[in-house]
Amino acid sequence: MKQKSLALLLTAALALASGQALAWGQEGHRITGYIAQQLLTPQARAQVAALLPNADFAQLALYMDQHKAELKESLPGSDQWHYNDEPVCDGVVEDDCPNGNCASNQIERYRAVLADKQASQAARAQALTFLIHMVGDIHQPLHAADNHDRGGNDFKVTLPGSKKTSNLHSVWDTALVQRALGGQDESGWAAQDLARYQRDIAGWQRGGVKDWIAESNQYARRDVYGPLSGFSCGTSPSAPVYLDNTYLRAGSALVEQQLAKAGARIAMVINQALR
Repeated sequence: MKQKSLALLLTAALALASGQALAWGQEGHRITGYIAQQLLTPQARAQVAALLPNADFAQLALYMDQHKAELKESLPGSDQWHYNDEPVCDGVVEDDCPNGNCASNQIERYRAVLADKQASQAARAQALTFLIHMVGDIHQPLHAADNHDRGGNDFKVTLPGSKKTSNLHSVWDTALVQRALGGQDESGWAAQDLARYQRDIAGWQRGGVKDWIAESNQYARRDVYGPLSGFSCGTSPSAPVYLDNTYLRAGSALVEQQLAKAGARIAMVINQALR
């Protein structure tokens, strides 16, 4: 993609995402849904169809973001179920799951509901929908990390070809996904991403939610904050930090991998619950 076109695409992506904290944005969540649905076992696929006929994981993956305000009213604290605020600084001890309102706790809670054959169909369908979103969320590194900057939302940045100031979180939510997509069809790109990492899936599906969050936190330390010019753990710069093309290329490569991992692990959680 030409430099000017890429700059315009990133600027547009940031304009849509600025000020939001929706991990992966719509494109990323749909991609994780496409990948996960392809990796369901026949048994899980049949049970999903019974719970939600004609279920489309790409659309279900958006539900918790699209209905965030309503869910906060009916399920207080649910606006915090999209992330774990794990510190990026060594030696910092914080409560990353206040009152049980965090992704790791709620993923385990709703995994149990989905697996419970005595639970109502409505409850299990809701659990399925929530799991598709929350497991996807924890693979965005800044949904598993915090540097006293609201997961990068308060960390101001600028990008090549744009005079606008954005924030680090929205770059990783949306701009890098847009860069990786390069204007391609999402479902087709998801199929290519799945094929690219096919040999890695079995290894990725080992471990559990806490392991995956710890992994994302390490990526946040090494690949999100680590390369930033002048970055110092525990502080935020007073002026916006410029993200150059080297940073964006490396970030896009990590995003490609994390979207594939998210899809593989969403499928694993559902396959295990619907044995």
